[in-house]
Order: sequence, then C-alpha cells, then structure tokens
Amino acid sequence: MKAHATLGGYLIGVSLIGLGVGLPALVAPVAQARTAAGFPLVAAGRTPTIYVDGNDAAVVTIAAKAFAKDVEAVSGVLPGVRTTTPAGDVAIIAGTLGQSAVIDQLVAQGKLSATALRQQPEGYVIADIKGGISGVGRALVVVGADRRGTAYGIFELSRMIGVSPWTWWADLKPAHQDTITLPIDRIEHKSPSVKYRGFFINDEDWSIRPWAEEHDPTGTIGPDTYARVCELLLRLRGNLLWPAMHKVTVAFNLDARNAKVADDYAIVMGASHAEPMLRNNVGEWNHTQRGEYNYDTNGPAVLEYWRERVKANGNYENLYTIGMRGLHDSAIVAGHEADGVALLEKVVADQRQLFRNELNRDPATVPQVFVPYKEVLDVYRKGMKVPQDAILGWVDDNHGYIRQLSTDAEQKRAGGGGVYYHISYWGKPNDYLWLDSTPPALIGEEMRKAYATNARAMWMLNVGDIKPGEKGTEYFLDLAYDFDGTSKLTQHDWLRQWATRTFGKEQADAVATLLGEYYRLSYARKPEHMGYNDEELGIEGTDMSPVAYGDEAERRMRGYLALDAQASRIADALPENLRDGFFQLVQYPIHGAAKMNEKILRADRSFLYAWQGRASANLQADAAIAAFRDVKAATATYNAIGDGKWTRFMDDAPRYQSVFSAPPVGRVQPAEASGLGVAVEGSVDALVSSPATPQADYGLRMKPWRNDNAPRDRLPTFVRATDQRHFIDVFSTGAQALDFTVTASEPWIRVDRSDVRPGGDVRLWISIDWGRLGGQRAEGNVTVAGMGSQQMVSLTADPMTARAGTLVEDNAIVAIEPHHYSKLYNRGGSGWRHVPGLGRSGHALESGAGTASSNDAASAPYAEYRFITQGSGAARLRLGFVPTFPLNGEHKLRYAVSIDGAPAKVVDIEANKDWDDAVQRATTVTTTEWQLDKPGAHSLRIFAMDPGLVMDSIVLDLGGLRKSYMAPPETIAR
Repeated sequence: MKAHATLGGYLIGVSLIGLGVGLPALVAPVAQARTAAGFPLVAAGRTPTIYVDGNDAAVVTIAAKAFAKDVEAVSGVLPGVRTTTPAGDVAIIAGTLGQSAVIDQLVAQGKLSATALRQQPEGYVIADIKGGISGVGRALVVVGADRRGTAYGIFELSRMIGVSPWTWWADLKPAHQDTITLPIDRIEHKSPSVKYRGFFINDEDWSIRPWAEEHDPTGTIGPDTYARVCELLLRLRGNLLWPAMHKVTVAFNLDARNAKVADDYAIVMGASHAEPMLRNNVGEWNHTQRGEYNYDTNGPAVLEYWRERVKANGNYENLYTIGMRGLHDSAIVAGHEADGVALLEKVVADQRQLFRNELNRDPATVPQVFVPYKEVLDVYRKGMKVPQDAILGWVDDNHGYIRQLSTDAEQKRAGGGGVYYHISYWGKPNDYLWLDSTPPALIGEEMRKAYATNARAMWMLNVGDIKPGEKGTEYFLDLAYDFDGTSKLTQHDWLRQWATRTFGKEQADAVATLLGEYYRLSYARKPEHMGYNDEELGIEGTDMSPVAYGDEAERRMRGYLALDAQASRIADALPENLRDGFFQLVQYPIHGAAKMNEKILRADRSFLYAWQGRASANLQADAAIAAFRDVKAATATYNAIGDGKWTRFMDDAPRYQSVFSAPPVGRVQPAEASGLGVAVEGSVDALVSSPATPQADYGLRMKPWRNDNAPRDRLPTFVRATDQRHFIDVFSTGAQALDFTVTASEPWIRVDRSDVRPGGDVRLWISIDWGRLGGQRAEGNVTVAGMGSQQMVSLTADPMTARAGTLVEDNAIVAIEPHHYSKLYNRGGSGWRHVPGLGRSGHALESGAGTASSNDAASAPYAEYRFITQGSGAARLRLGFVPTFPLNGEHKLRYAVSIDGAPAKVVDIEANKDWDDAVQRATTVTTTEWQLDKPGAHSLRIFAMDPGLVMDSIVLDLGGLRKSYMAPPETIAR
C-alpha cells in the first residue's frame, strides 16, 4: 500500500527507485580495467555463490550477506553465502589478507598481487581471476587489506549494480535487471584520505529516538537500530560512530550488545566531545553513588568511573575522547578559572595512565582525540599541552564555520588534526534541527581548509537524527574517503553525480539544479530561523522587505514555490518506483522550506497590507495559516511511507519552538464603502481613500522595512542601462471588487496590469520604452482612478547607457556579484577563487587556506572591479562575507580595499563580527568610507590579506541604499 497526500494542490505519490549497472563509483580507484565480456553476476536466473572464510572477521560475512540481498533486490535471485570450500564454474570469493585461506593461497601462487595493498589500510582489490582455485573455473575476488577494506570492496559491488548506500534508510529500491554483468578486470583502491570518518547521532529527542520506541525491540535506540546505523556507515565508507547521548536515550554501553554489534560491523566507537573515555554522562553518572562530577574535588571517583569503561570495552576498536567537560554538554567545572589548564592537563595524564594500567598498552598506541569545544578551546588557547600522539579535533561554531585549525607547528604533531563539524544543531543563537540546509559548497570550503592544514586523522559529522541530512552526510564522507577526487567537483557536479546514481541520468541535471537553488535560498536564511526568534522567543517580523528592490520578500517566496512546483514535476516524470526516495531526499525538504517561508512571509505581508488598509490583508493571513497546515500534511505523508515505516521519525517542530507554530497575522475590518488604494515600490505607506480598519496598531511591524523619507507617491528612478521595472500596487479597501483605470502621462511609459493578486489586487509593472524616450532625462506620472478617487504616482526616466555587462550606478548604489570581476590577480598560485554554490548569492570568492597573510595590500592578491557612476562625493562600501573564522592563531581575517588607486584601507572582519547575527544571516557586513572625486569610470580593488576569506556581496552606497535582507540585485547594464 502506498502513502499519498495532496500537498499544495498537487498529488505526491510515494514509491521506490532504480539505477543502471556500471555507473561510476563515487571514488575513483587507483587503477581500474574493464573487459568486454565482464563477470556474469546474474544470468538465466542463476548467480554465483559467495564464499567467505569462517575464520575471517564477522563484518566480512555481514557485508557478503548484505550484498547477496542487494543482488536479490536487483534481480530477484538470492546468491548463497557459504563458509565452505569454493566450488563451481564461477564463484565470488571475499576475504581479508591473512584471514582467508583461499585469498592467501592466491597471493602465494602469484594469481593475486597484493604487495601494494598491504601498505594501504582499509584498501581493497577486486579482481576477475581465471584458474588457480581448485574446483572453481572463474572467480570474482574481493580482498581487503583489513576487515573494513574487505567490507568496502564488497559494498563497492553493491554500488556498481545500482544499490544506493541509502537503500534502507531512504527506501531506495533499485530497478529490476534480469541479467547483471560486472565489467571488471581489476580494481584497486588505496587507503582513504582521512583515517577516522564518521558521524554523531545527536539531539535525537524528536526523530530517531521516538521512531525507535515504535520499531526497535528494546523500545529505544538499541542493537537492531545500531546495526542499521553501522551498515549505513560501511556503505558510506565510514568507520567511526559517536552514538546518541541524550537523557531520553538509554546509554549506548548500558546494553553490552550495542558495542558487540559495532565491533561485528568493524565500526570504531567513540563518544562525543562531552563524553570522555566512552562514557555517557547523563545516562551513566549517578550523583547519589558517585558524588559530584568534578575532577578537582572528586577526582578518584571520576577516574574510577572512566576505569570501568576502559576495562569493559578495551578489547574493542575505539577512538577515545580525552579531556573533560561538564555533565551533558556543559562547561567543565573550573574550566574558565586560572587552574583550568592545570586541571585539564592532569585529567588527560590520568586518563592515559588508564590505558597503560588497564590495557597494558603504551598510551601513545591507543587512538585518542582531544576536542577543544567551546570553553575547552579557551583553556587550550591559554597554553594547555596536549600529548603529541593525540588527535587535535578542531570544532566548528555549531553553524558550519570552523573556529580554528592547526598552526604550522601543530600540523607536525604525530597525532595530526581532525574536525568535528555540524549540519544539525540545538542551541544558541538558534536551532536548526528540522531540514538539511548546509550547502555542500560550504562543507567543501571548510573541509578544504581542514585538509590543507593536515586535519586528516578524524572527520566527525554531527548529523542530528541522520535523516534528513542524507545528502550532506554523503558529501562529507565522500570528501573524507577520497578528498582529491571529490574536492575537484563543484557543488553542481557532485549533486548531479549523486542524482544520477540515485534517480537516474534523465532527471539528474534538473535535480542538481533544483537542489543547488534550494541550498542557496536555505543558506541565506535557514527555514528554522525564519521566525527571527532567538531560541524561546515568539515569532517576530522579518526584515525581508516586501517593498524594496522589486519586492525582495516575494522574490524569495516565489523562488521557493517555484522549486516546490519543479520538484513535483520531476516526481511526476519519474517512474512510480522512484518516488519514495525522491520524496524523502528531495521533495520533502524543498516543500517544507517553501511552506515555512510562505507561512512567515505571507504573515509579514498581512501586517503590511493591514497597515495600508487593504481588504486583501485577511487573505494573506489565511494563506499563512494554510502554509502551516501544508507542512503538517507533508510530514504525515513522510511518516506514512512504507505502511508507516517512518512513524514518528519526521518531526516538523523539534523543540516545539514558536517558529514552527501557526504564525501571528495581521487582519482588517474591510471598509463599508470600498475605496481605492495605491502603494508604490519602496514605501510601506499607501495612498488610500476609505481604508480598511486594522484590528490592531501594526505600525511597529513596519520598522524593518520603513525607509526614512521614502515617498509614497514616487517610484524609484528608471535607468536605461539596467532597464529595471518597478511596481505600483492597486487595491480595494472593502468588499467591492477593484475597478480602476490607469493612465500614463507620456507615451514612453509602459504599464503592464496583467499581474492580478489574491483578492483582486493588481500589481502594475511600470517600465520605459527607451526607444520613444529620446536622449534626455524626463519626468512623467501614472494616474490610477476609480471607486470615487484617483491617485497619481510620479517617476523619472534616466537615459544613461553603458555597454552590456558594465557595472553601473542605479538609484545611487552600485551592486556587484563578486565573481563579476574584471581582473583577478593571484600571487604564487593563491588568492581569490570563485566557488559556485557558496555564499548567499551562490557565487562567492574565497581566499582558501593557501593564501599567505600579507602585512600590506601591495603584496596581497586582489580582485579588481570596474564600474561607472553618475555622481561623486561621499560613498560607503559595504562588503559581505560568509562568517568564517581566521584559519588559526597565526592569521587574522583581513581584507584591504582601494578605490581609484587611493591608499588601501584594511579591515579586520573578525574584530567587526556580531557572531549571533552573522550565523543567522549567513553573512557579516563591514563598511569603509570613501570620497569619489568625479563621476564616470572607477576601479575597485579588494585584496585578500589573509586565508579563509569568503566574500559574497559588494555594494557601494552613494546615498540610495534601501533596507533589505539581501544585498540589492546587481546593477549591471543589459
């Protein structure tokens, strides 16, 4: 039975997915050769038996059985999995060097070369071998350097037959194929780029934990669920897990079967930055029995607590978090006091002694990570010494911007560096727990810096509940597995490859384009941040202007709704069996984000329209409430997939914050005698007779959009070079239908009245017929008459022209997209680089990790821009930057800027950053003051003084800048 729901007027069917054989693997192997004949995996309803050695690691059998199920899912034929001696005309043999008798025999006979493989932990070889195995004519051999390498090799075969790593987690069923041939001669894959690669299940209160209550036999996140998690990690070529850790979840190690499951799946276990030595403090520390969790006053009890876990789990493969924080992600006691350094150094020394005493191992041989998170970073910066063999696990600011990476000296440490990174977060200044909104381009930009500074020992991703962060998780782990291959791809390239192997090549480019725009809009303001509420506060008005720059708020809302409609069209074009996966991975996040934005922005508009006295204010209010209900309907559809397979998993109101509620709205009492109203672009105030009566004083809600001295009877100036159009809204103030005429005073004024809005409002789009205007600046007006009154709106037409593509002044601003430079001057191969998909505009310039810090602009790389102004005098240059941090303690985060060759001005972005505001807006804006000596042509140079800069907007304000959330649209000649 399929689950269906009507969303926004269209039907979404929920079904499954398929792929073709032979799609390229995500990670390019070291060497790969293909033969025309290929290895016969399925033919005439038969498939070879898969043989593993009974003495090999458990994960080899687990992976072999999973692959057999994958073959059955594709072909309907289930291969047998045996631990007996291989036999048959064809066979599949999977095993680990030194753990499989047949594999070792092939190596000894010279039939299988494995010399290089022995030096490649987690590497594997897949080879088509004829002869050499008694009783077998031909064998497809998968051999791993170790147990995980073997598992990765086996699951590479699953990828090749079209089975997604998300086959269970996103209901991605492959297309049926009666015959499957693997065109392989030999594939070799070296060690992954990053040693430890994995994710952290966190903030699990609203999704995976309630789902487990319904679906896991333990009634919590138990062994069955962790088996699914561990298999996913293997399919994604990860090897490290930090388990769920909130109070609502039974602590991972309180059920000994969980650790056994992880070991069977060859997953290295760790615990979060707040949980040293594999302990889950909120679930395992008992105040009554053990006292205060304070190493300064109760050290022996805390040390014994850690000793118990080392003894119990020491035989498993672990990556121990060392150091200490407080209970449940709180600050360490004394962490900010003078003795914080000494205290943490003692904690680490005593923890390492446990490895010697309980495991009888040199502590330097035990994998460890020190995570300087929040206040622990402050302690580290005071001079704390961390053992050289431990990984330094650098942390982002919880919103995707890494706070610090290794200095040159730290890069030489034996333990190397690592990263703990978030694509989901609960906390200040605001959560983002619901939808996947971190663009792959941002992940790539930050992780490129990490990789360049030798943070290659551990990459840990906070994924929240795993769903709906699937795409970000896969991209992160692709980078970690094969950095060189994956980092070469643009965001669009990677999304297209992902869509090809997930939904087929026919719609791949359309899906990649769709998701790229979804990420751009969602990054500019996350859906969860649309309420403009800091954590627990109620919904407030946004500053996405419904009056400035052609109605910025509507442009955003319509952009989302267009994506929603496009996602529906793509779903309709897909075969029925592809739609379950498409709904979960693409349609639901787009629909949810679109409806969240529609809810908030229509609520905003209802207040504006009520202020202006429009009868249609009530329709905007109703539409906002309807959008709220649409989200609920979509979530119900999600949870009903697969006869309720995901019951209670998707929650559209995590932490029950007010942003997820039905919004406050503005309403009016329509006028008894309908009147005519006119509102112009740029002004929140209207020209109106007999206005509708607002139900409250909504004037305060206009503050974010009100521009001082903005006329309510004049449009922005029309400039020939940019050829922008501007709008006049005409509306009724009562129940009577709108009836009006519109007259232009001049023949060169064009009026388009085809844009009819809810309630019968009409948006008149005014433009200029430049061919009829002539070459002189001219004045004109538009008169709207009807319903017993008339209103006149004035306008100015400026015939200034420029060659197409020239950046020009328009209404006293010059707005530039950073990638439209006239010249890029880099030094030593480093400097500014255009990164498509990055930043609020989707076209940022970054200075990367390789740009050397400069003491003066003369030695720094720069981007040069050329533009034309009509005026001169005072100007303010506003540059917007993605809110990154200085690369490390050896660098700042500075740029320099010069206009028309004037002495450069240096700005330290970090010193000017309001972090709370910056991470919610995804930008930090800095300004410099300038004096333009003359009108005409100008040049602007922006120097990259430090690495780690990401510039995404440039605006020169000559006195005309209006209030808006985004930078104004680019002022470029057409």
